[in-house]
Amino acid sequence: MTMTSPFLDQQLAALRREFNGWTIVYTRPDSEPPRWWATRGALVRERLDERGTLTTRSPEELRRQLRRVEAHRPSPVRAAPAA
Repeated sequence: MTMTSPFLDQQLAALRREFNGWTIVYTRPDSEPPRWWATRGALVRERLDERGTLTTRSPEELRRQLRRVEAHRPSPVRAAPAA
């Protein structure tokens, strides 16, 4: 299937809405299959064991991977109450 610009725009917008903590990018390197990327900024010490970058060949696979990563994400770290 050839991906048109409207298709790409729709897929990118949907992924960015669903996973707003991630930067979603589509690339098509010369003579290579397209790639869909998801990356998030620097992880704080409490989250260094989490995945920070994902890459796939399709938006559907990227969505599956992101959902899997997000499902296993621990609860946010909360500051201790002030004494």
